[in-house]
Amino acid sequence: MVVVNWNGRADLPDCLRSLREGRFCRPRVIMVDNGSRDDSVAWTREHHPEVEIIETGRNLRWAGGNNAALRRLQQEGFQGYILLLNNDTVVPEGSLRRLVDALEDTPEAWAVTPRICYAANPALIWYDGGLVGRYSGWVRHAGLRKMAGKLDYNRRFIDYATGCAFMIRSEVLDRIGLLDEGYHFYGEDADYSLRLRAAGGRILHVPRSLVLHKVSASVGGDSPRKAWLRSRSHVRLLGRHWPRSRWPLLLFTQVAFLGGHSIWHLWNGRPETARSVWMGALDELRGAEYS
Repeated sequence: MVVVNWNGRADLPDCLRSLREGRFCRPRVIMVDNGSRDDSVAWTREHHPEVEIIETGRNLRWAGGNNAALRRLQQEGFQGYILLLNNDTVVPEGSLRRLVDALEDTPEAWAVTPRICYAANPALIWYDGGLVGRYSGWVRHAGLRKMAGKLDYNRRFIDYATGCAFMIRSEVLDRIGLLDEGYHFYGEDADYSLRLRAAGGRILHVPRSLVLHKVSASVGGDSPRKAWLRSRSHVRLLGRHWPRSRWPLLLFTQVAFLGGHSIWHLWNGRPETARSVWMGALDELRGAEYS
């Protein structure tokens, strides 16, 4: 299991405790610390000596941090299942076992995801599978903000896995390689999912496995920076995975997509965030440097 951390000392106790207290599944945990300025590393060494720590010395972001651990596992010749897990999560008893069982029961699945609910309201869903519009290019969570008890608990194949909790077979690394570090924030998980599926794999969603997510606000819930990063990554994703024959339709759907987000921010009194929605897309198209 890989947990990437950047100044996440406040979230680590709940996350690491939930992993250690499992009675039937106590995974090997690698924490990658991306140059934290808080006491994350010292605290983890003192309270969770069983956790392996990789210190990168600088913020390699989500993809780079995970890749540091994935490279180590490859060098060791590790064989098994690897869960990429956010540090602001809690994993209830039995959830890991259900993911592993699903992979063992389904040879065609190269990856699995759990149902993810809001930690502040576990009855409310944050992620119940990922949907990707083949022609529209719209990428979104299924079940967002719906009541968990009203949705189906049967396993099903999905379009993409969220990086919040994304379990893969170790063989996937040999088949498609590491995560793309060109995504600075958002999009890395969808990109990896689409690469996995293009190589012949499938992603299985397991609603009976549950992860609670505190839903990070590290770049601000509705900040201009977040909107800019999200738009840049989205355009990068489209450019890498949608054939040029679909671009005329994509132009129409993406103007509607970005316009809808922009109007929402304007309606809620966030003109700078609304502007950043468009600027992120334009900056990616013209290859502007990240600031």
